[in-house]
Amino acid sequence: MNPTIHELMASLPEQVTHHIQHLERMRQDFVANVSHELRTPLTVMHGYLESLLSQNRDETQPWKKIFTQMQQQTIRMENLIEDLLLLSRLESQDDENAISEAVDVTSLLKAICHDAEEFSAEAKHHIKIQADTKLFLLGNSSELRSLFSNIIFNAVKYTPPDGHIDIQWHYVDKKSHFSVCDTGIGIAKEHIPRITERFYRVDPARSRASGGTGLGLAIAKHVLLRHQATLTIESELNKGSQFTCVFPLQRTKKIS
Repeated sequence: MNPTIHELMASLPEQVTHHIQHLERMRQDFVANVSHELRTPLTVMHGYLESLLSQNRDETQPWKKIFTQMQQQTIRMENLIEDLLLLSRLESQDDENAISEAVDVTSLLKAICHDAEEFSAEAKHHIKIQADTKLFLLGNSSELRSLFSNIIFNAVKYTPPDGHIDIQWHYVDKKSHFSVCDTGIGIAKEHIPRITERFYRVDPARSRASGGTGLGLAIAKHVLLRHQATLTIESELNKGSQFTCVFPLQRTKKIS
């Protein structure tokens, strides 16, 4: 069995470990600072483009298509920056900060499913949810929303029209299980070990066309780590995928 990154770090001399940790902090700070600096000019550009598109003057009509494409790209960049900033926050915070409240997961999932149905629109996916209304999680509601949303919306993006997406939230063997099973395009086995890496794309062209940033599952991985949870992925090409998140007993709260 290959050693984990933590085992490899533990085997290194202390001076080397400190240097690696210092470099990692520098990387995190760089990403966060650049993202913050890019946010303001992009907001200004987006505002001007929105103003230009709202005008009905004759002289702006020939430029409408160009303005629309520019606005779409600024929105994509804004989404990327927001994801980078979220990932930076998740990496820099302590695990203890994740425990803040008893989260009503059922209500959270219902709200996300409503948004997913609107996002699905003409694709008319069959989205079904089965949830234990008495099963709560001890954690951070904002982070958990991001986790569940990324997995559910991925299922919508990569499931053909009229496909099925089944969402479950239940209690098994003293652990809380969240799973999303779809009839989508599936993932080849060689991609599964790397799919939670930032910017890793199974199909780059299709991912960009769907509006993804390439960071959704990396964010999901960090949220799971902060909640001491695990992720398993089962998939078969052209048949579908199942993503399952398992939360430990100490994160579970059953309401009587």
